[in-house]
Amino acid sequence: MSQIQIILAVTGVLAGFVDSIAGGGGLITLPVLASILGPGANAIGTNKIVALPVAAVAFWVYLKKQKLRFKKGFAFVLSLGLGSFLGSLAAPHFPKIYFQYFLILTCPVILWFLWNKKIFLQECLEHPSRGHYALIFSGLGVGFYDGFFGPGGGTFMLLALLWGARLPLFEALLLSKLSNTVSAGVALSSYAAQGYVHYSEGLVMAAGGLVGGYCGSRLASARAEKLVRPFLVLVVSLLLLVQMKQLLGS
Repeated sequence: MSQIQIILAVTGVLAGFVDSIAGGGGLITLPVLASILGPGANAIGTNKIVALPVAAVAFWVYLKKQKLRFKKGFAFVLSLGLGSFLGSLAAPHFPKIYFQYFLILTCPVILWFLWNKKIFLQECLEHPSRGHYALIFSGLGVGFYDGFFGPGGGTFMLLALLWGARLPLFEALLLSKLSNTVSAGVALSSYAAQGYVHYSEGLVMAAGGLVGGYCGSRLASARAEKLVRPFLVLVVSLLLLVQMKQLLGS
């Protein structure tokens, strides 16, 4: 293996581990791909090769531990897939700086909620759902962001299901991985059709991502409540720092 392939594989393992627990693996993979392929649609499209199998293997592991009640999240998954498709079409033409501003504004709010354990761990039976419209609009928004850019998209899916559908933690984890798989698959197909996917680099990183994703999801399935909240805090904090650094450096 060449030095670049080793870097891609190791990056994939680390990103897959983090992504399978709380999302946010794109925070690790996208900068590496951008340094090799250049920033923009080529790196974002290739990153979807990594995101798809990592999300799929995490969903498979979680599915063995938790029955999927698909009816409650059906509207979210469908709207998220549509949003991901639209985001992938807009990516080559839309200034990404607007999403950086959006993340910088919303990340502190998300962190505040995450530190409030009572809000974070509330069960859907104790608090009613906000309705299908909230799920549809949040699915469209998160899906558009995930297809357009990606880093932190899986985290936002999990948070939307926790606070929008009011799902229990592990059930939200399961459905967020299904949502992430759908979003990554739709976006990958769209980017590939536009010629923005580099398969040789993406497949090497995806192989590492499968290993990390399997290990991370196995660990999280056994200790979900202890692991997910700290990992979410870490991912959202990193997302905020990365976006601020990019804006200050631009």
